[in-house]
Amino acid sequence: MSLNHGINTYKSDTDFAVAAETPVGIPFFIGAWPCHAGAGYVGKVQLLNSFAEAVTLGGYSSEWRDSTGAPKWTLCEAAYSHFKLFGMKPAIFYNVFNPATHNTAVAAATATVKNHQIKLPVDCIDDSNLVVKTTGNTPATLVKDTDYEVYYSGENCIVELLPASTSYSATSLSVAYNKANPGAITATDIENAVEEIEKCKSILGIVPDLICAPGWSSTASVAAVMAAKASSINGIFKAKAVVDLDTSASGADDYSEVLSVKNSNGYNDPNMIVCWPLVKSGDKVFALSTIMCGLMAQIDSENGSPYESPSNKTIPITGACVKAGTEVYLSIPQADVVSYSDGVVTVLNNDGWRAWGNYTGCWPGETDVAKNFICTSRMMDYLCNVFVTMFWGYLDRPLTPVLVDAIINSYNSWLNGMTSDGQLYGGEIQFNEDNNPTTALISGKFRLDTKIASPVPAQEIDMYVEYDVDLLTAAFAE
Repeated sequence: MSLNHGINTYKSDTDFAVAAETPVGIPFFIGAWPCHAGAGYVGKVQLLNSFAEAVTLGGYSSEWRDSTGAPKWTLCEAAYSHFKLFGMKPAIFYNVFNPATHNTAVAAATATVKNHQIKLPVDCIDDSNLVVKTTGNTPATLVKDTDYEVYYSGENCIVELLPASTSYSATSLSVAYNKANPGAITATDIENAVEEIEKCKSILGIVPDLICAPGWSSTASVAAVMAAKASSINGIFKAKAVVDLDTSASGADDYSEVLSVKNSNGYNDPNMIVCWPLVKSGDKVFALSTIMCGLMAQIDSENGSPYESPSNKTIPITGACVKAGTEVYLSIPQADVVSYSDGVVTVLNNDGWRAWGNYTGCWPGETDVAKNFICTSRMMDYLCNVFVTMFWGYLDRPLTPVLVDAIINSYNSWLNGMTSDGQLYGGEIQFNEDNNPTTALISGKFRLDTKIASPVPAQEIDMYVEYDVDLLTAAFAE
């Protein structure tokens, strides 16, 4: 046995958890994009950081809605809003469109050839059903990659003749193909896709905290499924469902109908952020839910947490409308009816277009401040998500007072930091013996109780003014 005769010192690792970076303001967009014009159908969640990535993977079409206003390529809308209008990243996308099943046949028709090219719509699917033939009494079938090649450029599918082809100088050809039919996607498909958020952690290592299905969440059953999933992702994480009310003639195509449509369709969940109406940027029409996801991501990114309300923040839009295209211009009192009386986020053009509304879907029926304000409710979710992330590595360690103290000290230190930054009024976590009976401890279970208060939005600022005659008298007495 050796001996180090003297006084010896050694450094041990500190049993103190540092707050791991917990994603906030990360949307999970559900819908369809023309993936046949991109990397193809993958059937799994995808994490994207730029509009260029979105186009490469999912293709692009500006036809976000069809001629009836029904949802079409809504993930293109989401990508445009999040990456182009707001410049935010990342975002998670789940595409339900599968070109192998969601398609319809387009019968052979004569197409004009210009500069050795035929321009077909981006909805054309490049598969074995794309058949190009010569015209005339004895049509001949052209061979792909011998007589022509197919590629997507912009919002077109290009059939380009090759110089070696005997049809290189043709002025017209017959073309038949399968056309993408996203109209075959149903609300049930979207509802099933909501469950795919469960795979984000294992596939991407990120759990989104905003769920958005533009064009689809105005269907009550879809919104309900979104809210239910938002309350518990993987059984431990929490999020918010950002949803839209129907703005059609059978829904709320006027601000006075918002509360009735909201209540009759069950948009009253504390895990919902309910939006009305549609909004525009130039000639592009967006679901307000899409814009709100970008706005909340922007604010969260600046602050590092969701403690600040998105209300009264400017947004990059040029107008608002309903499904039929009718413009919507709300006065301040009308916007207050929608935002305060109805508990629905809307937009207001007052020194620029702004999001307007502080409440989750449960208002005005729910008066609990931890549930009814968007910022306080999201902050409660965030604090829970941070706790899970910080201390997941402590699971299955020996349950000792040292372990409990390490968790308490670490989390209290983090809460104190949030308080110093002005993102909390205050907060404390503690071990209460009354809530931790021996029967629980012997089973390896213990409970910690946390009290926090996060800032509420300054919704009303009152200033009273009176005329002071003494000031007048004093002015003339000088």
